[in-house]
Amino acid sequence: MRSPVVIKQSPLTLIRRIVEVEIIISILLFIASFLTNYEHLYQSLIIGRLLRYDIFLFVGASVIQLVVTVLVFFVWQAEEYRIKEKEIIHRRGFFGSKERSIMLRNITEVEYKRSPLEFLLGYGTIILRTNGGNKEFPIRSIDQAEIYANIIKEAVDAALGRPQLEKKRLQVLDLILEGEHSKLEFKQTFRWDGKRNISNKDLEKAVMKTIAAFLNSSGGIILIGVTDRGMIHGMEEDYNSLIRKDRDGFENHFNQTLRHMIGAEFRQYVNIIFERIDERDVCVVLASPAPKPVYLKVNDTEEFFIRTGNTTSPLKISEVNSYIATKWG
Repeated sequence: MRSPVVIKQSPLTLIRRIVEVEIIISILLFIASFLTNYEHLYQSLIIGRLLRYDIFLFVGASVIQLVVTVLVFFVWQAEEYRIKEKEIIHRRGFFGSKERSIMLRNITEVEYKRSPLEFLLGYGTIILRTNGGNKEFPIRSIDQAEIYANIIKEAVDAALGRPQLEKKRLQVLDLILEGEHSKLEFKQTFRWDGKRNISNKDLEKAVMKTIAAFLNSSGGIILIGVTDRGMIHGMEEDYNSLIRKDRDGFENHFNQTLRHMIGAEFRQYVNIIFERIDERDVCVVLASPAPKPVYLKVNDTEEFFIRTGNTTSPLKISEVNSYIATKWG
């Protein structure tokens, strides 16, 4: 695990806090309205002769809402959780002035859950329990909550000296937190189209297209079984779409697809491993730079792809010749 790992709460928390503060202010103003005749008091002031009372109320309410929104935003922006080797530090306040530390060795349970609203928006909540579960410390409405929950579990095990899982799994979790970039891409499935509930060759082509681009560029990694937002989806749907419904069956099909679309000679530059995360498989495809140009073969045509930023881009014939001359001489 790279340390420290920083967790920021999602905008859903910001919206909820703004609504809560607005409700509290509305209740206080409603109660205050029964204490005295504020309109009569306002009209007795100098400003009351210059500005009508109803306009003053509108401007005053707008200013209060603006101030509340700005203050709550800065409080939300400054709040964060930092996972270190021995503790989790909760910082809050305008400039992170307040801190609370939770020692990892005192955490007895790490629970990941999602409310209906969080499920719809793709967020989740992590519950940390200490003292045998008597105290709870929630980390609410965060993106990739499932990944962070796994990282916290690994950190707790390390702090307590428990047997650790393979280092490769921690590296996969760190990769997911990085997000997609020039050398990393996520694919929810390899061949199963969840929207149409069928096996889709276009999805296989998309994966092979990215592999070809990595081979033609500086290499890269594809995580199959991970959504675009970095959520663990798993490989089960792909497994069930095959005759042999397991890792070996998937690897055999993957090899056949790569041989037909890219070529068997390039299989030596592509390595795949499987990692088990939260009872679901993730396939890690590692592509090294190829020593010569790689073409994607589809329907008796050949296409040439490279990696530009975090996207896979096709090249025209004239561009291919120039690219090959530059990269392979």
